[in-house]
Amino acid sequence: MARASVSHMSEDEKILRRNIKIYSWYKIFTKRIYLPLVTIQLASVGKVSLSEMALMVIISSIIQAILQVPAGYIADKIGNRQAILMGAIIAAPSPLFYAFMPNFWGGLIASVLFFAGYAFQSGAAEAFMHDTLKATGKENDYTKVLGRAQTYGLVGNTLLIILVPLTYKVHHSLPFLLGFISLCSLVLLASRLTYPPKVVEEHASRKKNPIEAMKRVITLQNVALFLFAGFLTGMSNKGSEFRELLFQDLGVAVAWFGVIAAAGNILGAIMGWYIHFFDRFRPLTFYMVDLLILAGCVILMGLTPWAWPAIAAVMIYNGYGRVRLIVLQSKMLTGLQHTYKATLLSALSMFTLLGDIAAITLVTHFVNQKGYVSGHLWFGLAALGIGFALWVVVWLESLRRRERKVVKPAA
Repeated sequence: MARASVSHMSEDEKILRRNIKIYSWYKIFTKRIYLPLVTIQLASVGKVSLSEMALMVIISSIIQAILQVPAGYIADKIGNRQAILMGAIIAAPSPLFYAFMPNFWGGLIASVLFFAGYAFQSGAAEAFMHDTLKATGKENDYTKVLGRAQTYGLVGNTLLIILVPLTYKVHHSLPFLLGFISLCSLVLLASRLTYPPKVVEEHASRKKNPIEAMKRVITLQNVALFLFAGFLTGMSNKGSEFRELLFQDLGVAVAWFGVIAAAGNILGAIMGWYIHFFDRFRPLTFYMVDLLILAGCVILMGLTPWAWPAIAAVMIYNGYGRVRLIVLQSKMLTGLQHTYKATLLSALSMFTLLGDIAAITLVTHFVNQKGYVSGHLWFGLAALGIGFALWVVVWLESLRRRERKVVKPAA
């Protein structure tokens, strides 16, 4: 029966099924399996200071921001698949600098290479999957399909993120050499993605003018939403940047770091399977829930001097952070309904990078002033206040839009 059903599939459906499998494997290796050890390697081996680490993040975020729109343009111009492959190739050598040059400049080059490669992949990968789903009439399943692909990816990544940090005791460079192999696997997987024939035809007939698309999407009405979404995603990306140093301050052994990260992945895998539940929420409701989850977790990290609440908060924070962006992208792609998907998602990524800079600046300031524990508490409270203020602006803008829609027919 299974063979018969497969034989009756259209070519587009077969390609979609194959792409979903490849995308699931792809998601395993997009997450840096050596990430729990980056700050430890730089601080312990390279003697890099906290301020220098923050500077690395800021510089690489600025470079990623500069590349974001051109990367979206390239994705829409040459194709999302080619952009994904290009980004994977750029990012592949980045872990080698942590292994062989674990000082400020090596860490900076590694960070710049990885995030420059990510600029080409982010948006393009999601736009690629949206195109393949749309070609088979399954566009509304975007959140469900990508959420479950993320689940499979996180399960595989969990195994790697448990095992790889354990090799740090053998030699401090070994986890980063394994990271290089994992990113090379990403290049191979990206080369196996295939466009359905219907999508190829649409791309061939499309007049490519992504600059015009950017002008349409970054309007005064949309800036409030982009600022809010960018700040929250920046908080999700960088709010726990110093989690390993927080754990050390709380007395958690380095050997547990990989286990904690893996537990966060397991939570993310479970959430990914059910993330389409958030499709039922109205946008403003989801945005508020999103803010409360992220800010609440950071506050919990610094609320007590005990390790277990901080560990639980980091696991929830990281697990939720793995899947929340799928819902946000789904709402954007459904609401905007524009041909140039990668360019539009690049606009969100551009504002996210501003959020990255804001988040790392705030958390570094509070940690330097208050210490690792109290610093996270103050950062969480500050982020909650800023996020709520931005949410109010988004809410007011949505009210204005509704009023304009009501007044327009009457006129």
